[in-house]
Amino acid sequence: MDFILQNSPTRKKFLIETTPGGIALFDYNNDGLLNIFCVNGGAISEKLHVPEKFDRSNPRYWNRLYRQNRDGSLTDVTEAAGLAHAGNGNYGIVVAVGDYDNDGYPDLFVAGYGKNVLYHNNGDGTFTDVTAKAGVAGGGWSGSAGFFNYNNDEHLDLFVTRYMEWDADHSKICGNWQTYCPPGEFPRTTCLLYRNRGDGTFENVSERSGIASKKGRALGVAFADYDDDGFTDIFVANDGMQQYLFHNNGNGTFTECALESGAALSSDGKPLSGVGTVLQDYDNDGRPDISGDRASSRDLFAVPQRG
Repeated sequence: MDFILQNSPTRKKFLIETTPGGIALFDYNNDGLLNIFCVNGGAISEKLHVPEKFDRSNPRYWNRLYRQNRDGSLTDVTEAAGLAHAGNGNYGIVVAVGDYDNDGYPDLFVAGYGKNVLYHNNGDGTFTDVTAKAGVAGGGWSGSAGFFNYNNDEHLDLFVTRYMEWDADHSKICGNWQTYCPPGEFPRTTCLLYRNRGDGTFENVSERSGIASKKGRALGVAFADYDDDGFTDIFVANDGMQQYLFHNNGNGTFTECALESGAALSSDGKPLSGVGTVLQDYDNDGRPDISGDRASSRDLFAVPQRG
């Protein structure tokens, strides 16, 4: 495995340089072995301006898919799988895996700055870019993504976090050390929720569902039915501010309730620099707990009782 992440650091200290490097372990060919997909950044010029273009024609800037062989070795199958050319309009950051069309093969959603890309797994070792047909290109700065079923209709929906309102023309350098600016220097933005129509397309329901009613600086996302009402809820890790817990109301809408649930701030009432998060039952009591990584420590929120 010879993958080298290309984040393209520049003297301009574009903030996106600090965030790429997503990875997925998944069995794309259903042979019982986990394969590895690596998200690459892209080429950044110090003359970068809106609309941004990131040259990814050179193989060093490609995302990479490694197939695991029976002997434990890995083979780079990026080109053979149809994943070689990521497109010059995006800078890769994260990846999500899910069988969105229920054909038995896991698909790939690659997100980042600029256009996001949905790759359909054709079941023969290859993938096809179906972003335009599916309607999930998004835009702006995506921080993470995940497939889940919020309306219990047997079709995986898609949630995409977005980090902040940023572009190359409004980038800046901060501090006496002339370094990357903290997130508070840039405006908050909203996350995206796409409802799977079941026909290979998605509907953007961010506004109607209430997800877009809260602006944040979202990087991580995790899903679980924390109150055991039969509907999957969403926890969003925000950077440098309170965290968000979107309770699924069961009617296609969500209510943000992290503060009253005790998961918005640290134990001493301070904002968190949320980056990654998981919703899992760490103490085996049957209730999903929240673990969140941040720059200097780890926070854990236990769910004391159902509801």
